[in-house]
Parts: sequence; structure tokens; C-alpha cells
Amino acid sequence: MFKQRLMVAATVLGGLFLSGCQNQAPEANTTANTNMTANTAAAKTADPRIVEEVKKMLAAHDKALNDQNIDAVMATFANDPKVVVLGTGEGERFVGTEAIKNAYTEIFKDYEKGTLVTNCDWTTGGVDASGMQGWSAATCKASDSMNGVKREYVLNVSSALVNQDTGWHFIMLHMSNATGGGPPPDAKTTAEKPKSDKTETNQ
Repeated sequence: MFKQRLMVAATVLGGLFLSGCQNQAPEANTTANTNMTANTAAAKTADPRIVEEVKKMLAAHDKALNDQNIDAVMATFANDPKVVVLGTGEGERFVGTEAIKNAYTEIFKDYEKGTLVTNCDWTTGGVDASGMQGWSAATCKASDSMNGVKREYVLNVSSALVNQDTGWHFIMLHMSNATGGGPPPDAKTTAEKPKSDKTETNQ
């Protein structure tokens, strides 16, 4: 399951960062807001040049996925021993470039090029005042196919980004997908029903 989701997650991010930075809602006009420092105000407005740089990196990741080019994919991740990709459940944690590379190598076996469609109905994102760190988050509906079989699912996706000497890179990529509906509404009530005092005796 995770292999399907990871491929979509970062593809979703391709258009996520820009829309998140440009659509941050203005805060209420309060005394506290009036007294905000210039630094705080600057942190809330993404530098258009930085946004374009991040957009370019995310687009490169998307293209690398469609091309199944592992070297190009890895070029979008930070050269840091703590770089991490996370999924939903236990075991879906890949720390370090080698583990992430192995995960993507497996992902390439699990989808067909050109079949991915995504629609993110909620997005957000931003960068810090220094222009060295960024983040993004979204909830997205997605579909793809393998051997003519279509798959549909909903993802929550988030990422942390760092600006290194070679440009912007993922330092963390996380995607979460609920695979079940949870217990039925009356499950708790049923579990808490008192046990019968009647004792059965085998004869």
C-alpha cells in the first residue's frame, strides 16, 4: 500500500507550495497584529524568487517520478544523514539517502507512467524569514492505475524543505493514508456491555 502512496505524495507537492504561500489567510486586525515586528511580517510573505526555486525543485521531483529516474529523484532530497521519508504505519520509515533510494526503486515497480491524477482541495505552505527553510501540507484526492486497474485514495501530505548550497531539497516527506474506516460506531458500547452473571456448567 505504501509504495502506491509515496509516488503520489510528492507529485501532489508539485503545485502545493506555491498555492499555499500565496493563499495564506490574513489574520484578524488586533493590537497584537499592529505591533508585529518587521521580521514576523516578512516571515508571512514568501519571496517570489524563493517560491519559484521551490516550485522548480518540486517539478523536477515529479518529472523524475514519471521518468522513473532514480538519480534525479534523489537529487531533490537533502544530503543529510537525517533526511527521512515517512508513511502511515509501522515500518514505513526510511531514514538516510540509501534507504530512500531503495524505497523509490520499489515504487517504480508499482505504477504506470502518465496515469496519475490529483486534486488537492486544501493546501498551505511557507518559508521562514531567512529563506532557508520551508514547509508544505495538503489533503488530496488521487488516482492512478497499474495494468488497467484504477486505484483511488485520499492523502494527507506534508514536507519540510531546506535551502542548501545546491538549492532546495526535501529534508522530510510524510504522507498519511487511512486504509480503513475504524471500528463501527457502537463498538465501544458493545465492548462495555456487562457480562452475564449466569455461569454455564458442563455436564
